[in-house]
Amino acid sequence: MKRVLAVLVGTGIAVGGSAAAWAGGTGPGGPNREATKACLTQAQQEVPDASRAELREAVKACLGDSGIEARTPTPEQQAKRVAVRGCLEAAKATDPDGDKTALRAAAASCLQDAGVVPGRLRARVAGARECLAQVRADQPTVDKATVRTLVKECVEAK
Repeated sequence: MKRVLAVLVGTGIAVGGSAAAWAGGTGPGGPNREATKACLTQAQQEVPDASRAELREAVKACLGDSGIEARTPTPEQQAKRVAVRGCLEAAKATDPDGDKTALRAAAASCLQDAGVVPGRLRARVAGARECLAQVRADQPTVDKATVRTLVKECVEAK
């Protein structure tokens, strides 16, 4: 019993510590994350039985009052989203019981016709990996924030 209790306490400390480090605000979204948490807590206290959509709208309004604006997709990004949704809905209509792999395969030609090339993401990820390897080889002692910045610059230069 003592051993089980010790394991549970140790696990709780490890999980709590990692959650605190993740939410600590050291990253680029730190202050916004804290403001979002505060707004969410406030919205949950004001309307405890609200749905997710209602909470989302309340948090957006609170963040807007705080001067934090949500990112909005560009018209090009929005058009791609609409095209992807249309292609996937058409694939689901032809095969309602299909799994994800089958639906992706059925939607592939529609996505290509719409100008959405699924393989492009793999190329971008591969390029980012190459840049990361190059940055680590060139500057092995640099901190994570600097590595992130250098990788972004390398990817943008390609």
